[in-house]
Amino acid sequence: MKTLLAGLGLALALTGCAQVQQAFTSNEPKKLEAPAGQATVLLTLTWNAAEPDDARVSLVLRGPHGEQVLTGEEGDEVRSPNGPNVPGKRFLLNLTPGRYQLMHVQGSWHTEEGGRGRTQPVWLPLGQTFSVAAGEVVYVGNVNVALDFNPVASVSNQAGRDFYDLVMSKTANELSNIQVRLPQAGSLPYGS
Repeated sequence: MKTLLAGLGLALALTGCAQVQQAFTSNEPKKLEAPAGQATVLLTLTWNAAEPDDARVSLVLRGPHGEQVLTGEEGDEVRSPNGPNVPGKRFLLNLTPGRYQLMHVQGSWHTEEGGRGRTQPVWLPLGQTFSVAAGEVVYVGNVNVALDFNPVASVSNQAGRDFYDLVMSKTANELSNIQVRLPQAGSLPYGS
């Protein structure tokens, strides 16, 4: 009887494992879809630093309902198909239709000076704008911040890498409905 129960338990466990594996290897198309009346925006925030694990970076996004802060920190990574993963974070945002502006990036990185650790703050204006309509799924690019004594922020199209990260996260495997629309230069209320 014990052998029969053990065999039955093993069979159930193997069946469960097979179902989990099937769910993860399903060939069913899975698209990103914007919630009713909203748009979905995909972007990544990445950084370069001598010690990327000691860095913290935030992007301030302004839209019709005010500002939101998107933050990446120690341990966050964007997976890369052609080399090492990149320090950073992928964001999927469900936004109200309208005009948005990448206001600025702020953050910090760690240095060693004369045997003493020191945190270096960074604040860089951006000002790029983009607009989204209800039902759209839009990739607006990668914001990359170089954290060093001459800090620089840039916005670029890293869709190949960022879509790879999206697929590897099992969030989506069908990407044909994602529009690539990089932000355009805009003006800032506080100058640049």
